[in-house]
Amino acid sequence: MKTRIHEDVKIDIGLVSQVLDNTNVTGKYHSLKDYRSALAILSSGAMAATKTTKIELLQAKDADGTDAKIITGAEATITANALATELTITLATFLADGTITINGLVFTAHATVTTPANREFSISGNDTADAAELVICINDAAYGVPGVTASNVAGAVTLIATDPGEKIITVSSSPDDGTCVKATTKAQAFVEILSTLLDKVNDFTHVAVKVTTTATSNVAAVLARGNARFTPEQQVGASAVV
Repeated sequence: MKTRIHEDVKIDIGLVSQVLDNTNVTGKYHSLKDYRSALAILSSGAMAATKTTKIELLQAKDADGTDAKIITGAEATITANALATELTITLATFLADGTITINGLVFTAHATVTTPANREFSISGNDTADAAELVICINDAAYGVPGVTASNVAGAVTLIATDPGEKIITVSSSPDDGTCVKATTKAQAFVEILSTLLDKVNDFTHVAVKVTTTATSNVAAVLARGNARFTPEQQVGASAVV
């Protein structure tokens, strides 16, 4: 019989969901005494262009965070509009010959017509109509963006993975100005370490998740401790295993 995930991995709140505004926060410290590895998973919300959000694992000597310090290399940084889970493109009088690049595919604004085979979308209407033409091109079965689905609401085009979790999305535009506003709405990152990376010589035994952002964004993190010496006991408010 195969082992259930919850029997292999201890799952805890690494960082409670909260809004950060150009700052950082560190979650509770958890013991790695009986575990051989730890995985911290970040879920990040909205980030405007140029903003970043970083997840790190810190180490300390106890649950109070005594002598806390970094674990070298145990960090990962998300940059807005690059490798995002979900993002938006908002058109505001986008001009002819302007380009929008999605996962390396270039879509060009045309003054009058939409031609998916040329990845050209018409900007002959208002912003909502123009966005609808862009959506036609992105969703085209032959010439659109593989694995990505677009939708349009009032000129704001939302891009998501057709199969959730199976595609990440990068967007840029030329010109890169207020006529085409790009924004990340959802992004993910993770950091995984082996417990051997802890400074055990100096009695460092605990880890915590730290998140730092230059954006105003909602963030949350899960901490999973794995390869335990025993079957971990999950302490949760409710559960179901079927």
